[in-house]
Amino acid sequence: MPRRALAMLVLALLLAAVPTAAQAKGATAANISGGGPGGLPRGPIDLKGDGEPGSGSNLANLAEAAGVWALLFEDGQPGNLVSAPLPASLRGPRYTITWTFPNGAGTDDKVLQAVWPYAPGGPITYMPAGQKVLDTRTEGGWFRAADNLRQSLVSLGLPDRPALTAPAPAASAPAAPAPAPAPAPAPGPSLWPWVVAGAGLLVVAAAATLARRRAVGRRSPGSASAS
Repeated sequence: MPRRALAMLVLALLLAAVPTAAQAKGATAANISGGGPGGLPRGPIDLKGDGEPGSGSNLANLAEAAGVWALLFEDGQPGNLVSAPLPASLRGPRYTITWTFPNGAGTDDKVLQAVWPYAPGGPITYMPAGQKVLDTRTEGGWFRAADNLRQSLVSLGLPDRPALTAPAPAASAPAAPAPAPAPAPAPGPSLWPWVVAGAGLLVVAAAATLARRRAVGRRSPGSASAS
């Protein structure tokens, strides 16, 4: 075979391999389950197809809406959250999406992602860290999705429910009234009557003493003349 023809053949093989390598990062299937006791009315939902980002397939659109690429390859993109925006009791029913990624070694990697499609303010997703995918592991994280994720899941078979309404903030409790001042101690019995009575006794005693002295003085001259 001429060298030119051989070179063209090698180039053609390399070009043919490029799309396969590019598609290695796209999911090939998704399984949706959960939703609380009893699960989905018709059982788990299986979705297959070309999950390559931008392909326009239902699988690719679902992955995009659920924040799969933002959590796997675009850390810090809009929608990523550092923590859960709502407590579990306010998020509504939880579903699980199991994504299938071909890893190029003839096997598939399974990546789990929790989804709360009816959460107030928009769907919430969470991808646990440490899951093997392609040639790396998931870092995990929370993601606030747009309402198109809820709409996509409803179109695939989830119950057609509107998003939940966030509870109104609890009214602040009225301030506790200030404690009533302690009653003033009852006044003790007045001392004035005793003071007045004491003064009166002193006056009487003084008058009696003075009268005795005068009586003694009057008797003294008479006694001297008789002698």
